Amino acid sequence: MIKKSELIWNTLGSLVESLLSAVLLMFCTRLNGTEIAGMFSISFATATILNAIGDFGIRIYQVTDTNRKYKFADYLLSRVVVVTLMVIIGLIFIIATGYTAEKLWICVALILFKVIDNLSETYQGEFQLEGRLDLGGKSMTIRVLSALLVFFIVDLLTKNVILSSVFLVLTNLIIFLLWDKRILSKMQKVQREFNKEHIIQILKDCFPLAISTMLSLYIINATKYAIDNFGDYTMQTYFNVIYMPTFVINLVSAFVIKPFLKVFGELWNKKDYGNFIKSIFKIVLILGIATLGIELGCFLLGVPVLSFIYGIDLSPYKIEMLLLVVSGFFYASSTVMLYALSTIRKQKLTTIAYVVTSILALIISNIFVSKYGMFGAVGSNMITMLALFIILTIFFIYELKKEKKRSISEKIEGENK
Repeated sequence: MIKKSELIWNTLGSLVESLLSAVLLMFCTRLNGTEIAGMFSISFATATILNAIGDFGIRIYQVTDTNRKYKFADYLLSRVVVVTLMVIIGLIFIIATGYTAEKLWICVALILFKVIDNLSETYQGEFQLEGRLDLGGKSMTIRVLSALLVFFIVDLLTKNVILSSVFLVLTNLIIFLLWDKRILSKMQKVQREFNKEHIIQILKDCFPLAISTMLSLYIINATKYAIDNFGDYTMQTYFNVIYMPTFVINLVSAFVIKPFLKVFGELWNKKDYGNFIKSIFKIVLILGIATLGIELGCFLLGVPVLSFIYGIDLSPYKIEMLLLVVSGFFYASSTVMLYALSTIRKQKLTTIAYVVTSILALIISNIFVSKYGMFGAVGSNMITMLALFIILTIFFIYELKKEKKRSISEKIEGENK
């Protein structure tokens, strides 16, 4: 049973985490102009994609491990391995890409910011397994709000995005050490011993999830990279601003899905397929209702409110904003199917789905943006998200039917014996 306090704090934590990039972009646009804001935005997108390496699907795997097959130390050391790999790959990428010095240092700082987030995720996973998801929500809330406040103050005083990004990282690190590590040490005696074979097995099992997560982030940002290739920083800023309402859907999915991760694992391990399916359907239904509400809000207030907040005229992009909200629904629903397939340990199928969709995103985003500009960017994003949702849903239905048949056969065999 999910406690009320867990839902409240997870919702609040998911809210501030989902708003992070939007608020940072708002600060940059207001304080530094659209050119710097566009540079910061694409750097944040790069760090977010690389974040998939540090994420590696470990949180999903950890929280659905309700039988406690592996210890916290195994998961933490697995996470250290992947965040180290994340930093190395990130440095190679940004150097090879030929980023300007300013863009390079912003990107490095944001990658380190994501490293700390990933380490915190491992602690939050342990909190959730201990029945204290609220502690993870408190961690996200305190870290993000503190980091945002410090970033704003430093940027306001210095107008230096690099320095502001450095302080963003330092604040995140300090809160992680003072909150996550300290709280868990009070809850349990954290074992330093780890099993090398367990770490290898965790990384092996999570590898398909890591690929899927990384490709999902590429799919989200494929349009932004197409704009980086065929547009300019100003167009990048406008696209990111009209994309903001979709973060509300991602927010809803975060505070609805995350508490159910442990429930998914428990229902599947008990072979309670009926309630497992009902849980998935309820989440998608909630996302659908939220999408309708967000569409209405965007239709009535989206353009004037966001134009006022960011200090730019968005009136030519009302239709594009509404279409992106629908696109956000398909992506959020795809995340539900990703978690469902992960729970039943069919991670390899998710990888196939994301590889196929990434190829589609790469092709159509560049073609559409180069030919149709902003409307092409929105169209390619929507087609890509819809395709991903359809593929994952087909895979899930197929595997669920197969598992049901296997369960019935085992039951019949047991009765015959």
